[in-house]
Amino acid sequence: VWRNCGWARNIYLVTAGQRPPWLGDHDRITVVDHRDILPADALPTFNSHAIESALHHIDGLAEHFVYLNDDVFVGRPVRPELFFTPNGLARVFHSRARVPGAEDDETQHVDTAARRGRELLAGRFGRVVTHKPLHTGYPLRASVLHEIDREFEEVVTQTTHSRFRSPHDLSIAASFAQHYALATGRAVHGEIDADYVHVESRRLHTHLERLRLGRDRDAFCINETADGGATATADEAIRRF
Repeated sequence: VWRNCGWARNIYLVTAGQRPPWLGDHDRITVVDHRDILPADALPTFNSHAIESALHHIDGLAEHFVYLNDDVFVGRPVRPELFFTPNGLARVFHSRARVPGAEDDETQHVDTAARRGRELLAGRFGRVVTHKPLHTGYPLRASVLHEIDREFEEVVTQTTHSRFRSPHDLSIAASFAQHYALATGRAVHGEIDADYVHVESRRLHTHLERLRLGRDRDAFCINETADGGATATADEAIRRF
């Protein structure tokens, strides 16, 4: 973000009280503790859905901001118009991944959260969400998130106080807020050159080299999805990258 988004007014790093040893001091960089945005009775939390439900409570946050998970990188210099239209509408980057049509005890919580959002939107607007957003930078408007707090208070509060991921969670910042903004005329469909790297892939080294040499992706995600974790070889490749 520092290298490729020079137009960013502030960079907020949200952690559970940690500060990376490599992070320099600068007036544009602020480390935000979970305690600064989440209620005391919701802490400690180990649930990204809960943390995402409170991002818009960061003191000093702009109305228009971009949220990135810790596994998402900006891959080359980009303009703010990639994320927002000139008149301030957020852009929604949809993926080819569909919201599951059914669920059971084995359904991942990222999918159950997408289904919870689809149910709420169908009930409010009579529209059915078919696809999930890309796992990349999420353009968001703080006013939309505050409105969701008011309009869906019960499910937001439940998500905020869910210390671990739950089938009842709502994925607010990474999914629901974007579809809600589309339904209320405050977002439009957008396109981004994004890539997705699986740590467990047998093509990991090739994929990382492709990204490093090409420098032709707006953003990319390096995601670890298997419970077993990265192998020593994969970990070394990622650190070198």
